[in-house]
Amino acid sequence: MYRYILIRVLLIPVTVISAGSIAFFLLQLVPGDYVNTLNSEGGASFKSMKVLREDLGLTEPIIVQYVKWLKEILSGSLGYSILEDKYVLPLLSDKLETTLTLSILSLIFSLLVAIPLGTISAMKRGSKTDEIIRVLTAITIATPPFWIGLLIINLTSTQLNWVPPLFYRPLHIDPLTNLTFMVFPVLTIVLTTSSILIRLLRSMILEELSRDYVRTAYAKGLTSHSVILIHVIRNASIPIITMCGFFFSAVLGGAVVVEQVFNLPGLGSAIVVAILSRDTPMLLGIIIGLSVIMCIWILIIDLLYMLIDPRIKYS
Repeated sequence: MYRYILIRVLLIPVTVISAGSIAFFLLQLVPGDYVNTLNSEGGASFKSMKVLREDLGLTEPIIVQYVKWLKEILSGSLGYSILEDKYVLPLLSDKLETTLTLSILSLIFSLLVAIPLGTISAMKRGSKTDEIIRVLTAITIATPPFWIGLLIINLTSTQLNWVPPLFYRPLHIDPLTNLTFMVFPVLTIVLTTSSILIRLLRSMILEELSRDYVRTAYAKGLTSHSVILIHVIRNASIPIITMCGFFFSAVLGGAVVVEQVFNLPGLGSAIVVAILSRDTPMLLGIIIGLSVIMCIWILIIDLLYMLIDPRIKYS
């Protein structure tokens, strides 16, 4: 197992650099650059634009630009932002903290909501409780997260006199205020994500209930709660853990959108600004950061398999 973990950890830089390299060359195919964005209203002479491109290194061959960018990535700075005139890593540290906090809290609370409701829905299959849960989850799944966020803001601003904060406090500076700001953004993501997990868990439990080992457990005199908690949920959780790898990436994507709705200074605002300004180094730095997070998360998911199912061995 330790050899497997070591190999996976060593493969993370290769995977991350490969993802960043693909993104680098794809972005080169997009017409325009940072200088064109600065001169979007016209007025600048062709000569001044040419001089600025040369100063920024935008006129160099793509391979030369790629080698320079790769050196900055390997140095740990994640590149140099053209717009901010600073290294990308310090600019992204607080924003990444915001997005990760929102994503992790959303995933945790989604599981806390989905596991009991999915189990109840499966155990009471065909009942009114099951129908209510299925209808509500269908509605929330069909509703875009940003629309749910806008509805929450509308309700809270009129009923509770609460509006999204103008000044955000990072988690490491003021944890209580930070978590207070996170309540409604987390609720927005949880409503959608937990609904998908509820339906998935319900299907998995119903499938497990039809298996022979469940009938054998009942024949041995085990109670319904024992069968569900000890056997069914444990076996049904294996595909759920698999889906958590996908859901975490989906939650990250949802967090980027929800941050814009609730005025949170996370990666969402950084991505929007980088795209609109054509700040390619910043955008690539964000891609690198998200790639590292996803590689580590997938490794954690793989290791969790061994804890739940001892039959799975890695070598």
